[in-house]
Amino acid sequence: MLPGLGALTALAVAQREGANLQARFTARRDNEAAMARFREAATQHQDVESLLQDRRTLGVMLEAFQLEGEINKRGILRKILTEDPAAEGSLANRLTDRRWRELARAFATRETSTQTTTEIAALSTTAIGELSLARVSGLSTDQLRALTSAQVQALDAAQVAAIGSSEIAALDAGDLRAMDATQVAALRPSQLSALRTAQLAAIDAADFARLGVAQLRALSTTQMAAVATSQLAALGTEQLAAFSASQARALGTAQRAALQPAQLRALGTFGPPTAAEEAAAAALEQRSPFADSALLDRVVADAMTNRYEKSMGEANAGLREALYFLRNASKITSMTELMSDKAMTAVVRGALGLPESFGVLEFDQQKSLLTARVNLDSLKDPKEAAKLAQRYLALSAPSQSASNPVLALFGGGGSSLNSLIGSGLSLSA
Repeated sequence: MLPGLGALTALAVAQREGANLQARFTARRDNEAAMARFREAATQHQDVESLLQDRRTLGVMLEAFQLEGEINKRGILRKILTEDPAAEGSLANRLTDRRWRELARAFATRETSTQTTTEIAALSTTAIGELSLARVSGLSTDQLRALTSAQVQALDAAQVAAIGSSEIAALDAGDLRAMDATQVAALRPSQLSALRTAQLAAIDAADFARLGVAQLRALSTTQMAAVATSQLAALGTEQLAAFSASQARALGTAQRAALQPAQLRALGTFGPPTAAEEAAAAALEQRSPFADSALLDRVVADAMTNRYEKSMGEANAGLREALYFLRNASKITSMTELMSDKAMTAVVRGALGLPESFGVLEFDQQKSLLTARVNLDSLKDPKEAAKLAQRYLALSAPSQSASNPVLALFGGGGSSLNSLIGSGLSLSA
């Protein structure tokens, strides 16, 4: 994009018209088709392992985090996508590259909320409905207990399924009574088995009838004894047949009297679950990596931003790196973090006029030199970050030579590595 303008002019245009340029790029037919394919394929994966086997879908997902070059690191990706990024020993916390941490946080299945119970209770139903699955999963028993029935009603099916199995017992009977059929049908077997008898009995009979075989089989004998007669009467013969012998024996006289002859004959006749049925029950406990529609939207948007920047760089060398730098400069919190990102380091090195041979220095020598010359706090100022990006493009223009006055202006012309770092530092790698 923007061929023939020159990198510095193209950067100025991108800064001024970037939103429009990117919108036009995103609306291109090939890009829209690619993202539509990605959306369809992504939602088919029910677990991380399945996603890792789909190279095409995985590649687009990694593009959103500028990690497409790491697609072959399956072991690292598996850990990043399955470990709790908040855990002290998690791989995401041990890696210095912030991109891995961003990926881990985006796909975390649990995000602990710091809100007080009073703050939780004050959230509007709209705000509750917008909570990410990870945030819902991270709600504590006290926080869930603070929810009103109206707030519980505002949760969608995916959010209900994201509630912790042990935490769901914090909801009161009124909350379960307020759930609609879709929410009840979304309850995982482990969630149902964690419900108190009063909660279970509060579920509307018609909604109770929406439960599947695997969900009903998860109920304990104590829970079975507490199931309301109206709930039992609403079940079909296939559902009643799926009960185990011990579940059937737990039913009392009044409960059996509520069943029709055909229902009584079917009760507990299917026997133990088959391997296929057990696998289906286990699948209900899994969460698709893209179960959260907001995450899917974010990945699509960020992947397109990456592609847009690549396209800009194809017509003007260095422009992709400059745009990437401007977008991420304010996120850098340490020199080690900056140096772990090759693109960010390339822009800073280029802006300072450091030669390619800078890379042969030992890490500590590079870090010492950059620390002395780069104020990380200034990177949070868009104007200061823009100056660095402009210097990078000016000093890296292919047509420039050692005698170019622009190089002299920025202090980068004809400098050897020795002159830049001083004679006190060794050049040995």
